Amino acid sequence: MRKIGILGCFLSLFSIASWAQEISSADSLLLELTEEQTAVKSSLLSDKMLATQRLFWGEKGIYRRVGLIPRELTAESRERELRTRRTMFRIHQIVGIATAVGMGAQGYLGSQIYRPETYTTRLYEWHKGMATGVNIGYATTALMAFASPPPLVSSKRIDNIRIHRWLSYIHLTGMITTNVLGNRIYNNFEVNKALHRTAAFTTFGAYAAAIAIIKFEI
Repeated sequence: MRKIGILGCFLSLFSIASWAQEISSADSLLLELTEEQTAVKSSLLSDKMLATQRLFWGEKGIYRRVGLIPRELTAESRERELRTRRTMFRIHQIVGIATAVGMGAQGYLGSQIYRPETYTTRLYEWHKGMATGVNIGYATTALMAFASPPPLVSSKRIDNIRIHRWLSYIHLTGMITTNVLGNRIYNNFEVNKALHRTAAFTTFGAYAAAIAIIKFEI
């Protein structure tokens, strides 16, 4: 488990360049927009956005309605939003790497406390503390992705970014399941222990794959 965690962390280090390249491409496309306002408005927001992006950053999104960002879509306002997107994805990458390390460490501690010959109260407390840190890191990583401004354009083909997003739904579900089973593990220890471990391995596998897939162009 420790080796898998280390491998996932190394793979994730290479994802930063890929994210930077994606956002730089978006900035380049922004500079190519025409000066006509109608054309600009039709091109500045992608037709395909995450529901959370549309809710907060859409043409009638919450941020525009309450005045946190300019109500009128212009090339200048979208350029500022893309800078915000770039910053949020840098945080997404850095915290995501730290979270992967935490997942690997937590998995190792979990394997030790499941064995009677290596179980100690201290290891159990470390495992619980690590779980809190992983949950905070994971929530921060997810927030930076799902609540970021939308890109200028979204590809309609199946590419590495879309697969990364599909995998996020898997590890998000697994993360919730792992926490629920962890809190209920002593209700039926043998059954819930096996389910908890399976959910944790599935979550880490999908998370590591989501990090790795960013490096590959499809």
